Amino acid sequence: MDNRITESEWQLMELVWQGIVTQPQMMERLGKKWNKNTVHTFLSRLCAKGFLAVDREVVPHVYQALVSREDCERQERQNFLQKIYRGSVGNMVAAFVQDGQLSQGEIDRLQKLLEDARPGRDMPGEPKGQ
Repeated sequence: MDNRITESEWQLMELVWQGIVTQPQMMERLGKKWNKNTVHTFLSRLCAKGFLAVDREVVPHVYQALVSREDCERQERQNFLQKIYRGSVGNMVAAFVQDGQLSQGEIDRLQKLLEDARPGRDMPGEPKGQ
């Protein structure tokens, strides 16, 4: 699977994740911003990349996400992190801190996440003792 989704493809995936699963439904939601051929092209690409499956037995065709939004978010984060910060989470967070991009609430949240991630502490969602 090609793990990169373009901005336009992401918009269509958002619709599928929301339950809008046929091209006519998508066209209605997108309005006049996109034409039918463009939507069809992007849906075909998403199928070829392994992000969508299509049921051609019904008309209109029904598209189904093969990858969850969470998995796509994770991959996008990894791509961004690798491309911009050479894989360094620390450098990315430092850049946001140095640019003054974090609110006090975000700083508090990050501080708690970092404290919880210290060795010897159980991570959220993990069974105790793991």
